[in-house]
Amino acid sequence: MTKSFSNIDKVLKKMYRRYDIEKPIEQHKAILLWDEIVGNSITNVTTPKKIENDVLIVEVNSPVWRNELMFLKQNILQKLNQKLKGEPIKEIRFL
Repeated sequence: MTKSFSNIDKVLKKMYRRYDIEKPIEQHKAILLWDEIVGNSITNVTTPKKIENDVLIVEVNSPVWRNELMFLKQNILQKLNQKLKGEPIKEIRFL
């Protein structure tokens, strides 16, 4: 049973490389990991929306929080990329 899963994993990784979808998959993981990375306080006031040109677009529900997040942006970006392969997120933009 384990050997089958190992083979499937290899096939999927090969397919990801062949169709050049490794990076978009990793980028999507950033959206899924957002809550875990930033914690409850920030999760309650933000919504990660999409990724465009390696930039994670995050909607913020208050200008005060948007300003605060600008100070935390580099730290959040670093934590996200530590969880992902190949640093797929180059920037975070708060809207």
